[in-house]
Amino acid sequence: MPSKTTNGSPSLDRFFRPETLVVVGATESRPGLASITAQVMARADAVGARFIPVNPKVSTVLGRAAVASIMDIDGPIDVLVILTSDPRAIVTAAAGKDIGFVVAFANGYSELGTEAGVRRERDLADAVAAIGARLIGPNTNANSLRVLDDRPPPKLAMVFQSGHQGAPIAQSQELGVALSYWAPTGNEADLEVADFIEYFAADDDTRAICGYIEGFKSGARLRAAAVAAIEHETPLVLVKVGRSDAGRSMAISHTGHLAGTDEIYDAFFEQYGITRVDDLDELLEVSVALCRSPVPDADGVAVISISGGTAAHLADLAVASGLPLPPLSDAAQQELHTLIPAEFRVSNPVDTGGQNMADGRGARLIDAVQFDPAIGVVMFPITGTAPGLTEVIGESLLQAQRASSTAVFVIWSGPTTTHPVHQQLWDAGFPVFRNFRNAIRAAHALLAHPSRNPELHEQVRLTRALPTPSAGHTASVVFDEAESSEWLEARGIPFARRRTAATVDDAVAAAEALGFPVVVKGVGAAHKSEAGLVVLGLANGQVVRDTAADLLGRAGVDELLIAEQIRDGIEMLVGVTHDPLLGPVIVVGAGGTEAEALGDVSRSVVPLTRSRAERMVAGLRVSRLLDGWRGQPAVDVSSLVDTIMRVAELATTERLLELDINPLLVRVDGVVGLDALVRLGVDTTA
Repeated sequence: MPSKTTNGSPSLDRFFRPETLVVVGATESRPGLASITAQVMARADAVGARFIPVNPKVSTVLGRAAVASIMDIDGPIDVLVILTSDPRAIVTAAAGKDIGFVVAFANGYSELGTEAGVRRERDLADAVAAIGARLIGPNTNANSLRVLDDRPPPKLAMVFQSGHQGAPIAQSQELGVALSYWAPTGNEADLEVADFIEYFAADDDTRAICGYIEGFKSGARLRAAAVAAIEHETPLVLVKVGRSDAGRSMAISHTGHLAGTDEIYDAFFEQYGITRVDDLDELLEVSVALCRSPVPDADGVAVISISGGTAAHLADLAVASGLPLPPLSDAAQQELHTLIPAEFRVSNPVDTGGQNMADGRGARLIDAVQFDPAIGVVMFPITGTAPGLTEVIGESLLQAQRASSTAVFVIWSGPTTTHPVHQQLWDAGFPVFRNFRNAIRAAHALLAHPSRNPELHEQVRLTRALPTPSAGHTASVVFDEAESSEWLEARGIPFARRRTAATVDDAVAAAEALGFPVVVKGVGAAHKSEAGLVVLGLANGQVVRDTAADLLGRAGVDELLIAEQIRDGIEMLVGVTHDPLLGPVIVVGAGGTEAEALGDVSRSVVPLTRSRAERMVAGLRVSRLLDGWRGQPAVDVSSLVDTIMRVAELATTERLLELDINPLLVRVDGVVGLDALVRLGVDTTA
């Protein structure tokens, strides 16, 4: 039961623990609707609530007395399920009744993608709001009112925008998985996935939340839900569909073109500790592992197998994914060699030799590994069944102690799960995986658990300190390079010395004042290099004069920018773009004219922790050059990170819609911007 109230979402206690459940259109004769009616009635019986069917054509439904109209019902209605084709008419007729939640089963709304469908959905939501109720759906089902198996915690909560996609997860109850809630949210005309996530995160019995998401309605609500999951230390595992280029912004800068809609979701999930998976089996197994496993004290992973080949295979995949496989301690290895002959490897991975696990030795072997102080997760693959040997492995796992801070993963990757040991392991509370990939993903999720990840709590602190977003901008203004550089320099980001020139003589004078060599640029285009408006390495006044005359003769160029030429450093890109849901996005990558072609970028949403900014840089392919390459000195990465953090601050305090500092030259002793573009939002409503 929820231990705390949530701040942003309505309390769902009345929905999940109702005292009165009403079904309008209740029936026992129409297939589909009859099963929903029965399901709601079973839910009412399970929680001790009144069940009232509404149907003017019959006197009873499923043996329960029916009423002709919702107005015939005395007292409050906690949950009103509407199975008729026009829910709005039912809701409007219920004006004056105390109704908590309305579940609209009907379809034909915004999912049609038509203006009429969208309008019909809005009218329904307005009608529900007018009577003081909250709406679930439309285009949903009654699985949120399904009676789940009564199993002891820890439990898994489900929130799915597709009811059908949730069915395989719900069926995991047959294996022994304990579920706390199932929320299919439908079109989300009112309540959305974030409301349910926030509520489930506060539930004492819920150890993890899994979900299938097609899209989010509100970035603010999504952040609030993610914050609630971190604060209540309830990990969140999601399938998020939509890995495509659709929705990429019509940007004018490198930064905008490199943003990537789906990549922004990846960044958000990483920053808020949300595990993103691709398949439903992965969703189930990773979520179950988070429910059934203790939170590790140590970061190390160990592999135990009856086969050296299997151990090497799993170890290779684990290390390639970034999991650490440290050598076991001398004490652990000595203990293992009292159980396993000397010719078998025991440093990590551990090759048991199969039958060496018999006669109780297997449990001692597992204990020696899981109690090693460097080990937080133990993986034991069972690849196929072998008569006699599978039973020995199962008995060893069942007899081993259950460490309070070490997770033991069983990977059952054979072609059949009918062997009794498979179910015995599930019944004993182990997380059981069907392949190496899912186990590896679960290990990453467990080791990143919010209860052992201080950076997530720093992310929460920064999120709560974010300024209130300004109203939407109805227009924008784009600064040219000179204006952009001046705007950024005034806000603490250094740029190369520069001067503007309207004539050839002014250009020569500016170059002489700055000192040769210089760069001459034609002002008036976002991508000046591609337009041939950037000329480098001008070493004297005559070549500046000739170049200036040429550029000023180009169409659209009525001014020049003369800048000192600086070459010693690594060209990087730091910028900002704006996602319509998640707001400002920070982009960092390899810079220069080839930035888009290289696509070597990292992305983050705001707020940004410094450690996140450091990882953004470290994760780039170009980062190898930053540390010094083939005799070149290492550059000042700390100043680069300072700049990233300053840009992230500007993204939250200024009306910054788009920013492109490219190149940002990272040098031995700091950074200097060589080109920039700024686009600011302008409110024209005043």
